[in-house]
Amino acid sequence: MRHAWVPAIMVTSVALTGCSNGGWADDIADAAGSAAENAVENATGGDVSVNLGNGASVPANWPQTVPVPDLELTAAGTTGSGWSTAAAAPALAFDDYVDELTHSGFESVGDISVEDAARTERLSDGDHEVTVAWAKEPGGESGLLSVTVVAQ
Repeated sequence: MRHAWVPAIMVTSVALTGCSNGGWADDIADAAGSAAENAVENATGGDVSVNLGNGASVPANWPQTVPVPDLELTAAGTTGSGWSTAAAAPALAFDDYVDELTHSGFESVGDISVEDAARTERLSDGDHEVTVAWAKEPGGESGLLSVTVVAQ
């Protein structure tokens, strides 16, 4: 998949902005979001929307059949090929979100687990494929949950 690195740009931007509480931190978040949008637009030739920072919201055109993670989102965006979002979350959030997708009619099409450090699962409902990934913060118990959705 040509645009698989898009979530990496968003996650890197979120890591650079951290937990902003206003002032210069918000300016950095705005700059990181603009830089991410420009980079993705230049690479894909498409119109891109990136929303970074605590309280980010999924794009208005997020597929209605795909549940939105019940977390405070730190990044969300869309490209011509799909949608992405990310949130700081404990490992349990991965299981909870995968369960929510399963109850919404999605079926697993593959998964990868690296002990307690990282997990990924791909699910499909025939119309959309959702990749859910969680990576543990080094030295911590929490991590980053990212969700990427593409139309099939």
